Parts: sequence; structure tokens; C-alpha cells
Amino acid sequence: MPRINYPNVWTGPNLKQEDLTTQINGSNNSFTTSSGFLPEQVFIYVNGVLQRLGVEASVSGSNSFTLGDAPQNGSVLYVVYQPS
Repeated sequence: MPRINYPNVWTGPNLKQEDLTTQINGSNNSFTTSSGFLPEQVFIYVNGVLQRLGVEASVSGSNSFTLGDAPQNGSVLYVVYQPS
């Protein structure tokens, strides 16, 4: 799958965006951001598809989340969040 460049998926004065694709290994379903985030203000995209909190994803810590299914190698994982 070709890699998609996400220059600015979401913009705002206080929002941070991170490409966590390097954390994908085909079996891992827990991921960590570089900063803490507000649990109600995190948007997780796998291959450009928003993952619903409480359905496909859940917040598991102040700077971590878990996906219901581990993304396959070659997938793109992108997160937009409000830092805490």
C-alpha cells in the first residue's frame, strides 16, 4: 500500500497531530503518543478511517490508546489530539 502524506489533517491552535505508523508491527494494538492528551479529544485514523472511541479504539492511559484489532504491516496510523 502506498504511503499517504498527511501534512495537516486537522488544524487548530491547540491540536497536535502525530504519525504513529512506525509503531505498527502487525501484532501490536497498543500505541503511545509523545504527549498526554485529553481522552475526549483524541481522533485516531487507520488508513484514513476514523476509529470510534468505545468501538474500534479505547483510551488506555494519559498518552496511550488501544485498537480492537492490530493494524496490518503497511497500514498508516495517524492521531490528532488536544494535549493535556
